Amino acid sequence: MHHKASAVNPDAHVAWTMLAVVVLSAACRQAPTATPKTNPTTATTRATLVELGDFRADLTPEMVVRAAQGKALFNKKFTAAEGLGPHFNFASCGSCHDQPTSGGHSDMAHQARLTFIDGDVDGLPQQTLPGFNPLQPVPGAPVSMHRPPALFGLGLVEAIDDTYLREHCGVDKHLGIAGIANFNLGQNRVSRFGLKAHTATIRDFVGNALNLEMGLTNPVERDSRHFRDGDAVPDPEVPTSTVDLLADYVGALAPPPAPPTDPAAERLFADVGCATCHRPQTAVGVQAYSDFCLHDLGSGFDNKMNDFRATGSHWRTPALWGLRFRNKYFHDDRTGDLRTAIAVHRGEAAQVSQRFAALPTAQQEVLLQWLRQL
Repeated sequence: MHHKASAVNPDAHVAWTMLAVVVLSAACRQAPTATPKTNPTTATTRATLVELGDFRADLTPEMVVRAAQGKALFNKKFTAAEGLGPHFNFASCGSCHDQPTSGGHSDMAHQARLTFIDGDVDGLPQQTLPGFNPLQPVPGAPVSMHRPPALFGLGLVEAIDDTYLREHCGVDKHLGIAGIANFNLGQNRVSRFGLKAHTATIRDFVGNALNLEMGLTNPVERDSRHFRDGDAVPDPEVPTSTVDLLADYVGALAPPPAPPTDPAAERLFADVGCATCHRPQTAVGVQAYSDFCLHDLGSGFDNKMNDFRATGSHWRTPALWGLRFRNKYFHDDRTGDLRTAIAVHRGEAAQVSQRFAALPTAQQEVLLQWLRQL
């Protein structure tokens, strides 16, 4: 999943791929609990036994039924007769979110691409149906390539209060860290989903992804450029109910199982400064290792595409929960080595990277081994 953005018409912006959240308990008050619509009486100790790809333990029976229906749609391969295309990446949501299980991430072979088409940022799908011409970027336009992210735990992220999220972006004047929350003008909410925190709700995220990744027009898509796609299937090609079931499935996915505690590594994580942006405690019961805010990572990360408050070099802090299931890092898989991933942090994260490099090798290894278990 990914987004498209526009410097001309903010209401035309939509959602794209990836995630994370955070929040530090303020000294004067307790961090609020993320409170999705659930029945607390159904929560059990099964939360400690959850496996990757399971539904959350606090769902009602009705929510479980809808999530199961949504999962079937998530892994369904759509056809051209059902509206797939004419420009698309793959035929199902699950094609790009299946590692190591349904709802997970994927590799760069399944990448989403953004570029400038007709003067505005838009998706650049990999495939085109016979009889249609491929989309063409503006000559010389940059192309930003994004690995599909994992979707686990997003229902808990969506439930975090807008004001709390805005007030708890990672900031440290001594380290030069100045996080900001993005704000989707069309949705009138603090946004948190997508690699630049473009979108506020899972429902909008799904509606946009259906359109950009699969060419399936739907009533939830907000960008008027994509209300019609020019193929033979009447628009909208999928109903609101399909979007809602898919959103229910994504929102029902439990976060990755928590790793074993390691006080020594966790202290290093905080002392070096990693926890300023990759905050362990997002809200009570939500350990996403992110603040879901934007941070400027410098010119080496500039994709030349603005998105509401985000400049080209601003990116949302990626959530580190589930890091153990990945073997490549950053939105574009630029490295498969965790030590290198830390080393190439620049911009606001430069001093944190330098602090890590200054640690004795033994302490670096303690921190790296712990990160590989998240």
